[in-house]
Amino acid sequence: MPFTQSFEITKWDQSTYDESDGVELGRATVTKSFADGQLVGTSSAELLMVGTPAGPAAYTAVERFTGTLDGRDGTFVMVHGATADETASHGRIVAAAGDLTGLTGTVVYEHDDQGPRLTVDYELA
Repeated sequence: MPFTQSFEITKWDQSTYDESDGVELGRATVTKSFADGQLVGTSSAELLMVGTPAGPAAYTAVERFTGTLDGRDGTFVMVHGATADETASHGRIVAAAGDLTGLTGTVVYEHDDQGPRLTVDYELA
């Protein structure tokens, strides 16, 4: 059952942990708020990022959503990432708890002129 929903980034706390030869390795803690859709709640993500003088090169993230999915309370964890030449960030749901136990699926994050949004294609036993 795929759906697409917008979200708001409510916190972005970023730091560099290694920098040499023009390549910067960083991490960020990011929180998001989801409302008015099939997802209602918040998420917290830890991102590892690579930057170059030309700009961002890649990132990978582990993110936990807490709230409701289609009216069911619980949490689920997504792993997603992208490189600079991709227009979207693809990932998978890798764990779930509460009324969402057994949740599986894929996620796609997009950030463009339409704003930030998440597409979730999931199955729940």
